[in-house]
Amino acid sequence: MSKEIKVIAIPDNTRIIINYGYEDDPENPDVFRGEKLHAKIGQQIVVESKGMDLKDPETNEIIGSYNPPIDYLEITDVRDKYSIARKKVKKEVNASSIPPLIKEASKTRFEDLHVNASDVKNIKPNSAISVGDIVEFVD
Repeated sequence: MSKEIKVIAIPDNTRIIINYGYEDDPENPDVFRGEKLHAKIGQQIVVESKGMDLKDPETNEIIGSYNPPIDYLEITDVRDKYSIARKKVKKEVNASSIPPLIKEASKTRFEDLHVNASDVKNIKPNSAISVGDIVEFVD
């Protein structure tokens, strides 16, 4: 990808603006089957904090970066050079009508791994989205 996509503005508490629009496509900036690819309403994105470069321990080559996610959003409006993204929230069913065992079973959690404590970096995302944060596409 030649263009790094970032948060460029935050107009209110429900919207962010990213530097990606009809004139851009991060996966293929060229024409595909005669049709120019571009941002589309409904595309899923993840806003990430700057994390750390990942280095191969044998070759010392930087093979990528780990950027912890802050939030997952959806593009809701696309312009020529930018797009607006918002967090889509599904309306919850009345929690009192769901049996407690089903509520508990639907929560995903991850168990700690047995790892070397000196290798743990404890990289945590920022708690809030800021101008300049990295944007990646989920789908």
